[in-house]
Amino acid sequence: MLSVKPAGLRHGGCDYRSVVSVTRWTATRTRQFSSRQRLQPGRKIENHFCGMLAALGAVMIAVSEITTFEELANLRITWRELWEKTPNASFVQSWDWFRSYWRTYGDKQELRVLLVTLRTKPIGIVPLVTRHVETSLGTASVLSWPKNTFVPFYGAIGPHPAATLSTAFSHVRKTPRNWKALELPQIDEFGRDNLRTNNALRNARLKPLRIGAVAHPVVEMTDCWDDYMGSRNMSGRMDFIQSEKVIEHCGPISFHRWRPAGGIVGATDRRWDLFRVLEGIRRDVKGRGRRDDCELAVMKDAHSAAVDAGVVEFCSLTVSGRPAACAYNYRTGSRLENVFLGARQEYGDAALNCLLGHMVRDSFMRDDQRIVFHPYDAQRVGTWSNADFTSIAYGHYAKFSPVAQLLKRRRAAEAEDFPVQRPPVKVEVAAEEQAAVSANAPSLKVHAGV
Repeated sequence: MLSVKPAGLRHGGCDYRSVVSVTRWTATRTRQFSSRQRLQPGRKIENHFCGMLAALGAVMIAVSEITTFEELANLRITWRELWEKTPNASFVQSWDWFRSYWRTYGDKQELRVLLVTLRTKPIGIVPLVTRHVETSLGTASVLSWPKNTFVPFYGAIGPHPAATLSTAFSHVRKTPRNWKALELPQIDEFGRDNLRTNNALRNARLKPLRIGAVAHPVVEMTDCWDDYMGSRNMSGRMDFIQSEKVIEHCGPISFHRWRPAGGIVGATDRRWDLFRVLEGIRRDVKGRGRRDDCELAVMKDAHSAAVDAGVVEFCSLTVSGRPAACAYNYRTGSRLENVFLGARQEYGDAALNCLLGHMVRDSFMRDDQRIVFHPYDAQRVGTWSNADFTSIAYGHYAKFSPVAQLLKRRRAAEAEDFPVQRPPVKVEVAAEEQAAVSANAPSLKVHAGV
């Protein structure tokens, strides 16, 4: 473990001249930042002073760098405590998910986890890994988050993300550089991240470039089910009705939802039978929506921990008792993050459309607030989406490295595959049209698990 000791301490005391200079620097930096960025009213004040926190780190904040998994395992309790204090934390930010991730990808990547402490007390963790990306000019070493295509957001772990990120990236800049590019995808820039990552990179003089913006289809459930269906366009609602009729010709359909409460109440049944259903349906999924073998291995390895934490759920649609489609989600409070969505090839899009209709309706009944889907599923989710969520990717590339500049161009080209989409326009439907649809709509057969 490599520890960076706090500077500015002389003979056990504090160098007050350095504190004064830090204060002056902070005031100047804050004025420059405020004039350059037109921050909206109500923006959290920690964003204004993340530069100040980085400077005060010279006095009281230290960074420890962990480069082996054995050392990191000794911090699992600290990681779990910080994860529980992280605002809107996702399961993929937990120690259990990272452990499953490293078991799958550890032999191909190098570990670089930064532990930020304030007066020897841990306040945050920034998990980073070094990946090796092949280009036509050679191999580029890329410092990044753990590879995560499961949820749309990733970031620092702990209750003070602004101070953690600012201190960590200042440490990255000051230490010997063994990477050619820094890439940080899945940033909720104006939401949960609240410009913290952008500000931290700028304060560390690692100028961030936007190398992509990915639109995730979202189902917002702020109204009731009837109002939501009334806001869908006519073709989308008729498509759902026709899909149910097509599937019912193959046999009786039923919807099941398994949402364990977690080990704290004794709900520790892993339901591996449901996971085997997912593996069977996955073999029929084609294209980008199909999880690769490594991603499936991470999901399977982390499944037990997700059940114990009570953050997983499984939705399935059966036809004559045979699984036709399924969805595997992580949940944080009333927010759901879809990890896998698929249907058997013999039933096609009709089964998937039925599954989505039942799942959204049941979520309204359970008072869920939001379901976020993967960008690859934008076409399959179709008219069920009534909003979108855009995650930003930041990059910083070595200016005089041909490999890094080539990688920068490649990322810009890849970003064009995912244009940012706008939320669909809410369609007002005439009363007689709604009555016609309601008359033809079959009743939903729901068998929801606990």
